[in-house]
Amino acid sequence: MSRIWLLGAVTFVIALVVGGIAVALVTTRGDLELLPSDSPEGVVQRYLLAMKDEEYREAYGYLSSDLQRECSYDNFLKGASSTEIRESHVTLEDTRNVDDRAQVKVRITVFEPGGPFGASESSQDWTFHLKLEEGQWRLVSMPEMPWPVWWCPPS
Repeated sequence: MSRIWLLGAVTFVIALVVGGIAVALVTTRGDLELLPSDSPEGVVQRYLLAMKDEEYREAYGYLSSDLQRECSYDNFLKGASSTEIRESHVTLEDTRNVDDRAQVKVRITVFEPGGPFGASESSQDWTFHLKLEEGQWRLVSMPEMPWPVWWCPPS
């Protein structure tokens, strides 16, 4: 019985994280001070905001040319448009730049109302990897998590 409860609890937490990654350094663009668009942090922030706002073409534009070759826009759109976003908060934890590469670490906290013991929240740190591509920072790899951070369903 305890294994079933544990499995259910783990599944619930995963569902919260996957469905709740809303976004970034985020509420809405109008309420948020945007970071510089020519910085790694600004690119991660704008990518996550675009995903939250369902601006999928804009979000796709923040992917490196390699990621875009791996995942067509149509497949990206299939993954992106198939998930509900729950309330969350993203904070910038750290940025590291070395030449034309950068890592941006964020903490995503997902809020879930209700449940048997009231509201709950969970947090997870994620690191985004970027590189300068034609003078602009682009995402080259992302956390091993599905939408809305990164997920490309098969063709």
